Amino acid sequence: MVFKYTLTLGILLMAAGPGAAFEPLYERAPIDYHETEPDTPVTRLLEKAKREGLLSKGSDREILAEFLEALEVPIESQVLVFSKTSAQNSRISPETPRALYFSDDVYIGWVQGGEIEIASFDPKLGLVFHMLKLTEREADAPPVLNRERSCLNCHAGSSNHHFPGLMVRSVFPQNTGQPLFQAGTFHTRHDSPIDERWGGWYVSGEVEDQRHMGNAVAHSELRDVEIELEPMGAAEALISEFFNSDPYLNGPQSDVVALMVLEHQVGVHNALVEANLTTRSTLHRHREMQKAFGESVDAPLSETNQRVLKSQSDRVLKQLLFADEFQLPAGVEGSEAFQRAFAANERKSEEGRSLKDFRLYERLMKYRCSHLIYSDAFGDLPDIIRTLVLEDLHSILTKPDSHPDFAYLSDSEREHIFQILSETMEGLPPVWKGKG
Repeated sequence: MVFKYTLTLGILLMAAGPGAAFEPLYERAPIDYHETEPDTPVTRLLEKAKREGLLSKGSDREILAEFLEALEVPIESQVLVFSKTSAQNSRISPETPRALYFSDDVYIGWVQGGEIEIASFDPKLGLVFHMLKLTEREADAPPVLNRERSCLNCHAGSSNHHFPGLMVRSVFPQNTGQPLFQAGTFHTRHDSPIDERWGGWYVSGEVEDQRHMGNAVAHSELRDVEIELEPMGAAEALISEFFNSDPYLNGPQSDVVALMVLEHQVGVHNALVEANLTTRSTLHRHREMQKAFGESVDAPLSETNQRVLKSQSDRVLKQLLFADEFQLPAGVEGSEAFQRAFAANERKSEEGRSLKDFRLYERLMKYRCSHLIYSDAFGDLPDIIRTLVLEDLHSILTKPDSHPDFAYLSDSEREHIFQILSETMEGLPPVWKGKG
């Protein structure tokens, strides 16, 4: 079966916008993104590797496996992308897809014969990108960890509000893996329609009653606006038939549920990074203004600054609570192995409920409050914005009539989310204990 997409072609303008002459917020004080040495789980692991000889022996595949295990990133999270949408494009093709692995706090990419790509979180810098240089390994020594400034050429663009962030892109890939960029691309989140997802990705599993762009290549004449996506094989074909999966840690698995979790996490993590860096910048600007006028730096924030933080809280909550999530017409069938690995660190209420409980019918999760509320990126938010988010969340869960934007949460779902968080989350503001 061939899918056809009729698109309006546009011109990709590479000229700089009006603000391009100014340093982005994250390069200014107090963040000083590239002038500050990052402190992430990955940088700490590599320091330990130098001392203790970790990551020093074996094949690239064995180093990758050891690296994931040390960072507690499950191999079952593996998803495979064959489009050339990476810093290692020359090594990526439908025959040699790029493997991605992720946890609640770390994202890892690997390409055969190439490097290990890493995105991890620093408490003050937000998301930081590194490359573990497998191609430059010395005998009996761990690979060198390089911080990659060039990653921000894409990862801090307009789609991420010009903050360092993550991207899941759906493209129209040719049989070489090269996208037909003239056809456009989609940045995928949990609100994306299924028929716009996974172009350039392998997908194992099924979204019932829905077609998607995965496991297919695109054909078009340059002047055509009609793009044909042709499946690589029959609908029932296993993706192991399309390439040699032996080099990959989790074989040919590119699980549809893992892909959907990844897309949700990207939206939440990007919102948390923006909230973190915007808040730090706002507080710094407030203190500097107070100093300039000879006033106390502990004075309350201006109404303008309070509105900035309120806007950030609202954006975080929309991501945390799955606002505008695409409603599935039926169910999703994915890998039970991924679902078990994903739930390995779940926090359960006394009644056995967890924010990592899947629904996989009509929507992804049973309780629509993101598990990333427990993540390092959330915990590292400045106290003022973290408290604001949690206070606003309490209000959404206990005063539904005051929050019509979240009316999709039923009374029972709100009650269960409230119970889960009350029993499993540390550092909740006093209002959660009936003291606010």
